[in-house]
Amino acid sequence: MPPQKPKSSPRIYPPRPTPELPPEVVDPIWLLKALGISFAAALLCAYATLCLLFYQGEWQLILHPTHTVDRTPTTVGLAYNDVHLDSAETGQPRLSAWWIPATPTTGFQPGYATPTILYLHDGSGSLSDTMPVLSLLHSAGANIFAIDYRGFGTSDSSHHPSETSMTEDTAAALDYLTATRHIPAPTIIPYGTGLAASLAANLAHTRPRLPAFILDNPIPDPAAIAVAAHPSHLVPVRLLFGNQFNIATPLASLATPKLLISGGPTAPTPQPDPNALQSLFTHAASPRTTVSLPDRNTSQAYLQTLSQFFDQHLPRR
Repeated sequence: MPPQKPKSSPRIYPPRPTPELPPEVVDPIWLLKALGISFAAALLCAYATLCLLFYQGEWQLILHPTHTVDRTPTTVGLAYNDVHLDSAETGQPRLSAWWIPATPTTGFQPGYATPTILYLHDGSGSLSDTMPVLSLLHSAGANIFAIDYRGFGTSDSSHHPSETSMTEDTAAALDYLTATRHIPAPTIIPYGTGLAASLAANLAHTRPRLPAFILDNPIPDPAAIAVAAHPSHLVPVRLLFGNQFNIATPLASLATPKLLISGGPTAPTPQPDPNALQSLFTHAASPRTTVSLPDRNTSQAYLQTLSQFFDQHLPRR
């Protein structure tokens, strides 16, 4: 056997020296961009929060309810019955209303059914503020049913009023008249003032059996009120306000007979823009009756206008 060669040990190489890398330098432009993006995101979040807060409280720009109702004889001046609709378990009425029946001395024209006015007051105050116009309507020989929406007067105030809740309240009031008091729908006329004009028009649209409706000094552009109440250019008030209480669109297509009143003893202060109001009336669908009354000494003309409108659109007995 030939002799074996001795095994050689593995060669060990010395470690290679690590090359020195240049120190890492942060680009100041990138740092500034990161700071700018963070600052812009913070501003965007703050602006979105501001718009959200405005959206949640925008109702206060156009609706100004009060929660007191003055019941003194000098203020009320009419015989009325308190009505509470859909009382809650707490005993607090969901809706408070007044029922003012027609009296023999204010009876309507012979041969015609006595009209029942479903009176929808503007978005301010409460029923106490409606007594002057309710007295005029009563002297025209009509039954009157006037409501305080939720959030107004002594009606349920657990939530703030809104277009949605006020629309629901008007529907509930009409259902009460037809289902509880058994008043025929063809003798009920919604009467909306100011912002409530859109509520009356919506009621006429959804309840085609109603013979007519009356709009008393409607607000042509409710969003303009919100813009005037919050004139800041920082928040897009009109965009966030949307189409709340929009009266122009339904009025332009609704074929139900309508009486459109501007001015007169029931005109609000300040009054709507007369040019915008005239344009609103001009574009209203037929049949329509438009009346412009002066501010003073118009009670007789106002009552005559109502009487003629009732004669024309109420059914005979």
